Amino acid sequence: MIIKNNFNLQKEDYLKKEKEGLDKAINKLDERFKNDAVSREKFLKQNEVFAKRQADLKKRIDNLNR
Repeated sequence: MIIKNNFNLQKEDYLKKEKEGLDKAINKLDERFKNDAVSREKFLKQNEVFAKRQADLKKRIDNLNR
């Protein structure tokens, strides 16, 4: 009997969905900043948090693809 293991594929899908969600959050923050709904200081702080999350996510995706 052969059992297929697609654990890695599920992990990839999860990371892709996480990346899409992060991109969507960044775009939404940008729109809110353009409409003056968010102050400049808060916008810059949140961009720093998003940059850290993107760097971490990229490392996890690279580790999975090795």
